Amino acid sequence: MSTPSSLLDQHRAFWQRANSAALVSKMAQPYWGGTPYPLRDRQVTEPTAITPNDVDVERLLGLDRPLPNWAQDDLIESVGNVFPTAWMEAVIGCPIYTSAYGCVAKSPGIDLRQAAQNFTVDAALDSEWFAVMERVLARATQAAHAQLAVRQWHMRGVVDMLAAYFGEAQLCTAVYDAPDALRTLAHKFAQTWVAVARRGIALRPRWQDGYVSAWRVYAPAPVIDYQIDASSLFAVKMYADQFLDADRQVLSAFPYSIVHTHATGLRHVQSLVTIPELRGVEIHLDRETGVWEKDTILATCRTLQAHDKTIVLWGELSANELREFQTALEPGGLAINYWN
Repeated sequence: MSTPSSLLDQHRAFWQRANSAALVSKMAQPYWGGTPYPLRDRQVTEPTAITPNDVDVERLLGLDRPLPNWAQDDLIESVGNVFPTAWMEAVIGCPIYTSAYGCVAKSPGIDLRQAAQNFTVDAALDSEWFAVMERVLARATQAAHAQLAVRQWHMRGVVDMLAAYFGEAQLCTAVYDAPDALRTLAHKFAQTWVAVARRGIALRPRWQDGYVSAWRVYAPAPVIDYQIDASSLFAVKMYADQFLDADRQVLSAFPYSIVHTHATGLRHVQSLVTIPELRGVEIHLDRETGVWEKDTILATCRTLQAHDKTIVLWGELSANELREFQTALEPGGLAINYWN
């Protein structure tokens, strides 16, 4: 296998926004829907409650198929879950349901004020689901044989954890009915997120003296992939007042970070760029929704570059659109994973 040193130099430059050309990789459209979820001894297609012992670790990691080469054009492949997971929801106590089209969490029906008082990080780390997560990383490390990086568990962010824990409707009312208790629990969930991620970093071997993001970007120190999908429930000021501090609590705990966002809900980028510790934002282009607001996406990218943040674009682009994005944006700190 050829050494990746020259490619990794480009990735190191990416974080400094010093790469002279965007990092670009054409990829197959990632889609697994319709495939029975990888469970041991049974198949489910309709939403079904599962336990930690049900998970088939081999197939969850895609080890029933050949592993990829580490380099894909300018970007980097790694070993990790190839099916969706709800790890953070599981460790905080949400029942987990899987089907042929997803993995979702249900609310455990706990009172907010009681949860704010009684929830502990230690209880999350002692859960049976966390033990499964550790087994997943151990098997991924074994399969990688040091030739591939092992990426972080898929871990939804604090506001997503809260939305799962209470349900979206109750979370929306909680910001009015019990904002102090909600902030308290948000910070406890942030502590849990940091503790889980740090454990994952400790369990994963360094690859080429660094780590690889789920968005296929290498970093020379631990990099986290974070997300705030449920922030779409809230206006800009509401999100900033209620949840931004907890998100900064997470992002400030690690040297490199990429926050996953969707092109259909970019309004909170204006809040994210105020977090000095945030290193970058990934934007899902969301063409599959039927919405294509190219000018809004470009304007958001320019805002990110004006605040010295890196950008990862992910989604469908035609050859002409790819050239347009490369021309319209500064190449420094820009990576594009695309299909057409």
